[in-house]
Amino acid sequence: MKISKNEATMYICAVRYGLSRRTYITGIITDYLMTKELPERDKKVMIRDIKECEDYGMDMDKRAWMKLLKYLKKDL
Repeated sequence: MKISKNEATMYICAVRYGLSRRTYITGIITDYLMTKELPERDKKVMIRDIKECEDYGMDMDKRAWMKLLKYLKKDL
């Protein structure tokens, strides 16, 4: 199911909020986004934001972000 522009914007905000956090929210965000049909433009924004992050948080957070990054790249 396609998502609205506002919903896509909220997903970008969630990624930006979750990056560098050391909290359970990272797994929730990354798992949830892999269930959505995101517009190509928004995937590219998320890919850029993840790649430019200097601190992903704990090791488990980094694994979650790298998993999402791989998913987004593959899905382009």
